[in-house]
Amino acid sequence: MGFFPGFARQTKAGLVALRAEADKVRYVHADATDPGKPVVLSFGLATWRGDAGSLARAYKEFGLGKNARCATLLAAGDYQISAVEAPNVPEAELSTAMRWRMKEVIDYPVEQATYDLLEIPAVEGAAGRSRWIYVIAARSERVKTYVDRFDEAKVPLAVIDIPETAQRNIAALYERESKGVGLLYFDAAGGLLTVTSGGELYLARRFDFTESQIRQDNEAYRDDLYSRILVELQRTLDNFERQHGHIVLARIMLGPEPEPAPLAAYLQSNLGVEVAEVALEEVMQFRGGAPDAKTQWEYFHLIGCAIRSEGPSP
Repeated sequence: MGFFPGFARQTKAGLVALRAEADKVRYVHADATDPGKPVVLSFGLATWRGDAGSLARAYKEFGLGKNARCATLLAAGDYQISAVEAPNVPEAELSTAMRWRMKEVIDYPVEQATYDLLEIPAVEGAAGRSRWIYVIAARSERVKTYVDRFDEAKVPLAVIDIPETAQRNIAALYERESKGVGLLYFDAAGGLLTVTSGGELYLARRFDFTESQIRQDNEAYRDDLYSRILVELQRTLDNFERQHGHIVLARIMLGPEPEPAPLAAYLQSNLGVEVAEVALEEVMQFRGGAPDAKTQWEYFHLIGCAIRSEGPSP
C-alpha cells in the first residue's frame, strides 16, 4: 500500500479513482499509459451510506472487476501540505531528517503521522540555494480509516492521493512552450491554486473562498469577493515570481464550474496575465462523449487522480 503521491504505479488497464463523501460514491476509470491524450474510460456514482457494505455494493454496481487498481483522495481537512526547507543531510537520511523537521508544521506528535515528500524542483546550476520540499502529513489513525473502509469493502486500494497532485496532473496537460501554468479551482472546501511547470508542482495554496460564494447573485458582495480573490492571487503570484524567476507563467486556468460565473472575465481584465477556462475535452478523451461543465466540476480531482503517470515522480 502506498500512502500519498509517491508510491503507486499505474497498470496498462489504467487506474480507478474512487471517493466516498456525503451520500455518494463517485469513480473515474482512466488510462494515461499511452502517448497522447489521457482517456477517461468511464465514470459514475452510486449511493453511499457511510459503511463498507454500501461501498462494496457501489463498486460492484460500477462493474470494475476484482483486478482493478484503485486510488482514493484524502479530504482537505484530513491532511496538511507544507513547504519545508530540507536539512543538509545525505539523500539516504533525508526522509528521517524531514520527519523531525515536520515538528515545525504539524500540531501532533510526529510518531502519530503518516507522511510523504514531494520535492520542489530547484533551478539547474543554482548551487548554494536552499532546497525545499513539500511535506504531506496526516494522522496515521485518519489514514487507517480510509484503508479500513476499502479493505472491509474488498475494494483493491493501491494508493491514497491528495487534491494538489491530482490538480497538478490536469494542469500539466495545459502547459505549452515550456512555460508554467496556474490552475485555480473552487469547490465546497475552498479554492486551490497550483502552479505547474514541466509536469512538476511548484506551488500549492488554498484560499478560503468557496464555489458557492463565487456564484452569489448579490452584485456588491460578488464585487468585493472578486476583489479579494484578485488581491490574494496577485500577492501569491508576485511571491512565486520572486522565488521562481526562471519560470514564465503563461496563463491561469480557471477550473470547471457547476454554473457560469463572471470570475474568469474579471480576472482576465485585472490580473495582467492570460486567464482561460478549463474544458477537459480539449486535453483528454472521453469514451462515450465529454461531460458537461457541472459534471467536470464534480469529478475534477477524481479525473486528475485517475490520470496519474507511471513514472517515479509522485
